[in-house]
Amino acid sequence: MAKSLSAYFLCAGYGLRLRPLTDRIPKPALTFQGRTALEINFRKVQPLMPEQLLCNTHHLFEAMEKPALRLGLKNLYEKEILGTGGCFWNARHIISTTDLFLVHNGDLIHTIDLRDLVAKHIESGNIATLAGLFRPSHNTLCCDGRGRLLGVHGYEGFSDRGEAARLTFAGIAVYNREFLDYTKPGPEDIKRYWMDALGAGQSIGVINYSQSALWFDFGTPQGLWEASKHMMEETREFSFGYQPASREARPYVSNEAGQEDLPDALRNVVIFEETAMPIFPNTSDCLIGRDFQWPIRP
Repeated sequence: MAKSLSAYFLCAGYGLRLRPLTDRIPKPALTFQGRTALEINFRKVQPLMPEQLLCNTHHLFEAMEKPALRLGLKNLYEKEILGTGGCFWNARHIISTTDLFLVHNGDLIHTIDLRDLVAKHIESGNIATLAGLFRPSHNTLCCDGRGRLLGVHGYEGFSDRGEAARLTFAGIAVYNREFLDYTKPGPEDIKRYWMDALGAGQSIGVINYSQSALWFDFGTPQGLWEASKHMMEETREFSFGYQPASREARPYVSNEAGQEDLPDALRNVVIFEETAMPIFPNTSDCLIGRDFQWPIRP
């Protein structure tokens, strides 16, 4: 029998590492080739035909609410930010109406096959299935030889006994409705609920998508550049909103702000906000905003 599904996008965070840009624009509302990250991820979820679509908001909630409403998402405003776990309880009255719920960070750009993730979750019988990646500097998910979560490195009660692999959480997971039994009101980290479920004898799977997918966490300037460059490659638009007199095949310029009178010979540049600071010819390898110019490695 087919399983009903909710899709829940997490959009409440502060984006501290991208300040001052994220003092004005929440991360999931940042645009790539004119589309917000939230919209890009919403389009990836659509083929799953979710019955419920929702997101949470807190930081700059009014700016985040506008793109969410345009996409038809229910918006759950958090007066107090509830974290990656507490937001489950806050949404339980919606996500408990379907058999499964997909939770997806709103500040990712990726090519993970979400159909595959859901199908493998249903087949596994796990209470939850996490998308994982091999990122040595961030690997914390301790897994056994069958791809089941044993614990989280560095988290309370961690033990690497039986560990066969260690992966990074990709910020995307599928849960059975019954997982909500392990949630509580108030701010909480999702790792707490994973550990509680494991402690109760439940099984949580981790699927490694390192070889089959690209994944960009754009929480830093360099990550933001890499996500932007990926979207230029995916759309085959290498001079979005930029029409220099001397055209280059792949300048990798994205004028997300619609800044007028841009000079010639820009290369590896993304403009996220209009700026009064001059942008000079031959400017390269940077992200530009109202009051910053961040260098990046192309």
